[in-house]
Amino acid sequence: MSKLICIDAGHGGKDPGACGFGLKEADVVLKLAELVNQHFGCYNCSTTLTRNRNTSSSYPNGKEGLRKRIAYANAKGADFYLSLHCNAGKGSGFESYVAQPAPARTKSIQKIINDYILGFLKGHRIGSHGNASKNDTQAARGRIAVVRDTKMSAVLLECLFIDNPNENKLLKDTNFLDGLAKVIVQGTVSALGIEKK
Repeated sequence: MSKLICIDAGHGGKDPGACGFGLKEADVVLKLAELVNQHFGCYNCSTTLTRNRNTSSSYPNGKEGLRKRIAYANAKGADFYLSLHCNAGKGSGFESYVAQPAPARTKSIQKIINDYILGFLKGHRIGSHGNASKNDTQAARGRIAVVRDTKMSAVLLECLFIDNPNENKLLKDTNFLDGLAKVIVQGTVSALGIEKK
């Protein structure tokens, strides 16, 4: 039976997310989500997106919007929830989050995806932001609802720092985003045991 991947582009609508040097997180991760969705097309799985260009304004700010995303993924019976974000705060690098406590399977999925992404970023001289594999009590203080309240394994990716000048330039580069999307998908299908078509 084909696995269903729910791709969540963070923020959107009236919520721009983090901003830096003319970029809005909501726009960057929407583009990344669309590229991720395209790359999943090469594999034996199905995808659904919590938002796209036509629905990005339908999510209100704050907890109500998050509840809608969570309810959507749960109602669809998704097998995996992939939430895409950019970081901010004058740091650098990549990190990801899972719920705390998270099942061993979810932590394994997180690590495999991280390894693919960090391998790709190494070519751009970018590493992890501290320990790349985190849970939602580390820094996030248990506030990441989309990894906490989804019924399926869920991983949230913080893809570089939008307010870091060098990383911001990469986030503006479609070729970079496409390469990042490709390894996100490669890591996910490897972790979930999904084969190519």
